[in-house]
Amino acid sequence: MIWQPLNLTEACPVDTNVSSCSPFAYVYLNLLVQLFGGSKDLRIRDKLRDQNEHGRILKNIDRDKFREDREEYDFIVVGAGSAGCVVANRLSANSKWKVLLLEAGGEQPDVTLVPALWPALLGSNIDWQYSTEPDGKSCLAYPEGRCGWPRGKMMGGSSSINSMLYVRGNRLDYDEWAALGNQGWSYKDVLPFFKKSEKNLNIEGLNRKYHGVNGEQSVSRYPHVDVNNIMLVDAYNERGLPLIDYNGARQLGVMQAQTISQDGERKSTNNAFIQPIRYKRKNLIVKVQSEVIKILIDENKTAYGVKYIRNGKSRNAFAKKEVIVSSGSINSPKLLMLSGIGPKEHLSSLNISIKQDLRVGENLQDHVSFIGPMVGFSNKTATVITQPELLEELLNYAKMELKHGPLAANGLVNIGVFLKSDHYLPAPDVQILVQYAFAEELVNDPVTAQSSKVYPTSFYDSGYSIIINLTPKSRGKLLLNPENPEGPVLIYPNYFGDPRDIIPLVKGTKYFLSLESTKAFKDKGATLIRKPLPACKGHPWGSDEYIICLIRNYTFSTFHPVGTCKMGPKWDVNAVVNPRLQVYGISGLRVIDASIMPLIVRGNTNAPSIMIGEKGANLIYEDWLIY
Repeated sequence: MIWQPLNLTEACPVDTNVSSCSPFAYVYLNLLVQLFGGSKDLRIRDKLRDQNEHGRILKNIDRDKFREDREEYDFIVVGAGSAGCVVANRLSANSKWKVLLLEAGGEQPDVTLVPALWPALLGSNIDWQYSTEPDGKSCLAYPEGRCGWPRGKMMGGSSSINSMLYVRGNRLDYDEWAALGNQGWSYKDVLPFFKKSEKNLNIEGLNRKYHGVNGEQSVSRYPHVDVNNIMLVDAYNERGLPLIDYNGARQLGVMQAQTISQDGERKSTNNAFIQPIRYKRKNLIVKVQSEVIKILIDENKTAYGVKYIRNGKSRNAFAKKEVIVSSGSINSPKLLMLSGIGPKEHLSSLNISIKQDLRVGENLQDHVSFIGPMVGFSNKTATVITQPELLEELLNYAKMELKHGPLAANGLVNIGVFLKSDHYLPAPDVQILVQYAFAEELVNDPVTAQSSKVYPTSFYDSGYSIIINLTPKSRGKLLLNPENPEGPVLIYPNYFGDPRDIIPLVKGTKYFLSLESTKAFKDKGATLIRKPLPACKGHPWGSDEYIICLIRNYTFSTFHPVGTCKMGPKWDVNAVVNPRLQVYGISGLRVIDASIMPLIVRGNTNAPSIMIGEKGANLIYEDWLIY
């Protein structure tokens, strides 16, 4: 067993009635560990090792444990997340290049493969479990005014822990990047890289102008769609949103969401890009439980390797060509700063030797949301099941060869909705999702209900709206912790630092409230739950004041941090990397992940991160094989 779930004893107050804090929840989590606590990657390794012992497989199966006096590679990729797995796959496709992929976490456990179980991943041992610093403007109802920021800590990174939505954003996002001076990053430029990795398994795959079908990354809908998903789509249609392919020609509208899944299972970038080649390519070395703590930089400002910790021991690995940092929007800037690349004043205050003065950790952007108004479902459409039935569903799913049924889907988060808060806007600025809930629990104890979610998303009696501002104006920053620079960074998201960011959230919420008047809602007996949440009882339910109170008190991240190693042209004083993703002032060093985004995209960030991995690897090929 390699997966350890959330510690409910620590997460749950003693006086709560939230069901995820009940004695049954312990039984449920224990069953998850028994059924899904292992790892397919480990089973593949062990099977190949057994075959090797009988002389039927390559002798290099244990090469990830092989010791050399000097660990030397052509490329070192730091971080096996959404982008890093793609980069490692593409670079190791050249058999003349030796590639090392280092991951701070462990193997990807089987529990991550079950679509409906992703809430149980948060707060577990495969989550970095970050939290924000209090700011007095957001997250006010949570302990100490801090919001949780889950990030994946395992093979596949956050692509192994997220809710699996495959959303590219809007073509305008990338055209805006190019307009800022980032040559080669317009929509026309990046579309081929989206298509390259995509294996679209639905009807959208017939549209080859926008979609790919031969890539590694499976993209499909879930095999199970419940009645409330259909009802919500019908309601959005009535309220003026057309059915669309939001990864195609236009984004304004609604669709049953496409996801990084296939046949009822998650397909993380580990599953898609590393698992199939890990023990086949002799030139690819993968090391888990290997946390990089420093980039080695010589007196000529050239990166020549990394220092990492594995099994409690410090080791060095050396790169003959490049070090590629793909550790994500939190850990990439952290690693750069620990290595002396960052704001001079901040690093000097921590007695870190300055290698290059750059605005690392700044330009932080995230898609902020909150626990919005709830919709209650009638007895005819609510999907709540009994405790014995839940255990039976888990056992049945585990036995299936071809996964189907409620656990092979993601409940109400099966729908993608994009709209404009004002008609004159050039592109959507609001996204709406609905998350599963148990109405009585959420109304009475929303903080515990939100922070201790462990049950599958498929079974519920209600859902709360998730209204997302896709184009936030506020900018935050990350800093090393002065008490422990190598520990968790200090995260200042600065939600609502620009108060205009609240306006699209209020307008999006008003739109959601209008769904109650649709025929689709009335036919299925769906109604809005008008009981106010505790922190906002002093405001009339549904008023602007009530919505703003919800926004500030019950804030949460949609887990889309970007921008902390900003890409920009040489005249951009805030840029950390150039449009070829090379770190300014340091040779042999690139950052390839979501942290390079100059502006956050209008949608979920996993698909763009995969694209950045594809394009980043292509830039490396151009620099080493063409020029």
